[in-house]
Amino acid sequence: MIGEDDSKTIAPAVPLRKWLWRSYVKAALVPMLLIEFSFIGIYWGTSQVVYDRGAEAITRISTDALEDAATREANIIARRLQSISTLSHIFADETGRALATPAVVSAEEKARHAYTKDGTFYTTRDTGGSAVFFSGAVPIGPAEQEKVWRTVRLDPIMKSIRDSDPLIAQIYLNTHDSYNRIYPYFEVLDIYPPKMDIPTYNFYYEADAQHNPDRKPVWTDAYVDPAGSGWMVSSIAPVYSPAKLEAVIGIDITIDTIVKQVLDIKLPGDGYAVLVGRDGTILALPPKAEQDLGVHELLEHGYEEAIQQDTFKPEEFNIFRRSELSEIALAFQSEATGTRTVTLGHPMIAAWSTIAGPQWKLLVLTSEESVLAESITLRDQLGFVSQIMLALLLLFYVVFFAILWRRSSAMSERVARPLAEVERRMIRISEGSMMSPAERYEISELQTVGDHLTHMGAKLDAANQAKSNFLSAMSHELRTPLTAIIGYANLLEMAEGQPLDAERMRQVRAIASSGWHLVQLVDAVLDLSRIERSDFQLAVQPLDIVSLVQIACDKIRAEAASQGISVTLKMPEGALPKVSADPEVMRRIMAQLLSNAVKYNVRGGAVEVRFDQSAPDMLGVVVKDTGVGIAAEHQARVFTAFDRLGHENGTIGGAGIGLAISRRLAELTGGRLSFESAPGQGSTFTIQVPRAV
Repeated sequence: MIGEDDSKTIAPAVPLRKWLWRSYVKAALVPMLLIEFSFIGIYWGTSQVVYDRGAEAITRISTDALEDAATREANIIARRLQSISTLSHIFADETGRALATPAVVSAEEKARHAYTKDGTFYTTRDTGGSAVFFSGAVPIGPAEQEKVWRTVRLDPIMKSIRDSDPLIAQIYLNTHDSYNRIYPYFEVLDIYPPKMDIPTYNFYYEADAQHNPDRKPVWTDAYVDPAGSGWMVSSIAPVYSPAKLEAVIGIDITIDTIVKQVLDIKLPGDGYAVLVGRDGTILALPPKAEQDLGVHELLEHGYEEAIQQDTFKPEEFNIFRRSELSEIALAFQSEATGTRTVTLGHPMIAAWSTIAGPQWKLLVLTSEESVLAESITLRDQLGFVSQIMLALLLLFYVVFFAILWRRSSAMSERVARPLAEVERRMIRISEGSMMSPAERYEISELQTVGDHLTHMGAKLDAANQAKSNFLSAMSHELRTPLTAIIGYANLLEMAEGQPLDAERMRQVRAIASSGWHLVQLVDAVLDLSRIERSDFQLAVQPLDIVSLVQIACDKIRAEAASQGISVTLKMPEGALPKVSADPEVMRRIMAQLLSNAVKYNVRGGAVEVRFDQSAPDMLGVVVKDTGVGIAAEHQARVFTAFDRLGHENGTIGGAGIGLAISRRLAELTGGRLSFESAPGQGSTFTIQVPRAV
């Protein structure tokens, strides 16, 4: 019996339903919820860490790719500008010769020139040649007219230079006494002021002895063209007589042309390129850059009043005067190439490279958001899936709690007394232990309670199993759409959300072509590996070398013709003896030699193939081209695998493995491959094959 004092320390009794509920919540539900939500928290945290690490890696890779793109495109632009500078030098030489050589001009040509009342000497009509403007700032007499007649002969070369490159807008010459000859023709009196002093403009004085002591072609910064073509930059070069600076010639490129043809660069994300001059002036920028930089490219300029002096771009076009670009501006002064992060309304990655020649900077920018777009989308999708999982889990526990509450109520109603046996069984249930069959009681109420406790334990076990089965099924069902999401994301990434028009189909074919190129490269590497470990099988047999060479020449002619290169096979006089070789190996070697002869040739060049019978036991096939040749310092490495001999950054494709394989194959068949070459004189490769016995 329980004593009176002991009874006073016992906690107040509570209803069985409440007791059951508290026990289950404390012993089972709370730990289960903690575990479930811990797993979800770990999942979310891990996803965030993975995203952060992935974002860092993608940003680093994208930054490197952006810097590579800046360097590559700067080199391309430099080559284009160098060609224009070369044309400037040529035109300056021709101008000097023209000014120094008396000329005979037809009466018809002289008749299209006239004076204005202000003393300006000009062309009155267009006959397909240049426009002439001799400013009235100086008296124009016979000597000045003679200067005009002597330069008439320059019109054909001016037209040829202007037509040679779509970048070129116009070409002109200016003299120290304000004579201007410009092509294409326009009505000069509608644009030029009558007394224009040409030597005061930057497109003249930047080429004089003070600004250009080396007398080489130089590039101006952006300025307004007095000839009415808007904003432009010019390649200018001086023309000296023995006594003084006689004239300055120039080739103009409009900013609009630079934007359309030079800055039309495909960059990752929403990237774009900006061209910056030596003094920090933004020379050209595409429309995508205008919003970020808060300026609009000056492609036109009004000419209601005559221009009397140089007009340069305003200060907002100079990055040295823009605080948001100050770090890049400072880096420009000390680093030829580099990368930085800037904020132009949103975080952006910037990379730049110096354009050789004019020393301009090509600045490429892309937003971090566009670089990370795919990662952000994937993170959002995973987050959405996590929210769905959490919602389903909460819904499951709400339903489960409701069912449990109803069950506990039913049990409490059927239990007559809270006996020790019931308490023991409830504790076992709350601990998740398996229930044993109910003991047999003499009292029917206890028997009923025992039966129901056993039944409830089984139900809990079933619910636990149902939860496990549910999570397993959900994992499977979620994995399937996730796989589809990732697959479609990859497809969208490849199509970039655009229809596959003709241009994109060309790009798809280019991708397929590149893929096959990689397959062929892998095959070549495997062949080289087999050759190196002497695991290459040969089928040597007597072979008609003439027909094999003839077929190889026929196959290469289409590719050669696309570059204006002729392929000539000099047939031998009389029949040639057969050689001992593997037919497939010989086809491969001939294809490689002919392909190289075409690839490294000059446009309009030639390839000649002939046979050499000078060796008594060998028959030679000689492949000679008129290409660029091989420098002496590179010749020792011609047959070294993966050595491009200085063409790594060139426009000619290849991995530098073809000749290495060809020489090893030639040696495996008992032959030898040799060459002779000189820079600018082409190369001659000779494959010597053993004669058949």
